[in-house]
Amino acid sequence: MIYLFLDADDYLLSRRLAVLKAQMGDAEMADLNVTDLAASQTDAADILYHAGTMPFLAERRLVIVRDYLGQLDKRMGASKGTESAAYTEAARLLKDIVHVPSSNDLVFVDKGVDKRRHLWKGFSSEGEKSDGLADLIASGRAVLEEMGTPDARQLNGWIMRAAKEEKIGIDGQAVQMLANFVGPNLRQLSNELQKLAAYAGGRTISGADVKLMVSDSSEGLIWDLTDALSQRDGRKAMRSLHDLRRGDANPFYLLTMMARQYRILIKVKDAMGRGSSNENEIAKEVKESPYPVKKAMQQCRRYRMEELESVLERLLQADFAMKTGVDPETEIEILVAELTQSPSK
Repeated sequence: MIYLFLDADDYLLSRRLAVLKAQMGDAEMADLNVTDLAASQTDAADILYHAGTMPFLAERRLVIVRDYLGQLDKRMGASKGTESAAYTEAARLLKDIVHVPSSNDLVFVDKGVDKRRHLWKGFSSEGEKSDGLADLIASGRAVLEEMGTPDARQLNGWIMRAAKEEKIGIDGQAVQMLANFVGPNLRQLSNELQKLAAYAGGRTISGADVKLMVSDSSEGLIWDLTDALSQRDGRKAMRSLHDLRRGDANPFYLLTMMARQYRILIKVKDAMGRGSSNENEIAKEVKESPYPVKKAMQQCRRYRMEELESVLERLLQADFAMKTGVDPETEIEILVAELTQSPSK
């Protein structure tokens, strides 16, 4: 069978490949019948050779080809016409891979195939028509499997399905907190589910369990953002903001977390101004955990108290603007840009 795993999440891909390898039978013999080809070290002739080789002392053979289709697609796009070497190679590949023995699985793992171009849609070269990848899929000669990383709207459902597969009980609040704390890192989510299940000891995992056992990765990223803001490092601040957005962080959530961090800075600076210097003592006084207090002690030295109060006022203005029609994403970017400017004397 020919498989196309396009734009696959790394964790989902590793699990799917593990299933294919498990279907090969004895692990020792399976290892002898798995070939993993990188785009930079292979071409159509090499792929067809390995895909056409019969299994050795086993029932099945697995050939994995990584990033080749994307590179071939780019070469075809850069060609001056369909008579080029890239098109000739594509025509040979598309014509002959359908003859892969039924005992063999040929898997293309790729992120860069443009569905608007010839490799996907098909083309004619020297008067002969070549089917594209889409034709192979439509006719059942190849299978396209969607394994993209779930977005923010899909993440809760993925966690619930993963828990069900592992026979782990988890309530709705815990699912939401886990999604917020970890984000779309599926490997980490799977590990956290196993850790929480072991802690819960057979009972349903609750929100309190998640709060106790799972660190909020987005909080660390927020501290990276506020650290960049306190250094007036606009480039670093924007990079931190984009890292948070890649985790599908909601603009209102970002604003809330930024406000929380600046309130901590104010409380810690006030405590330090009254002579406190031990992070554990300050943490107890301001009723925060030692980690954010330690970070705040480093950052608040870069601010005067009136500057921190001014930042909170600006955050309040942003909140009002975002709730009364201003585009939230744009307002957050403007806010970050303003906060990295040098303070007025």
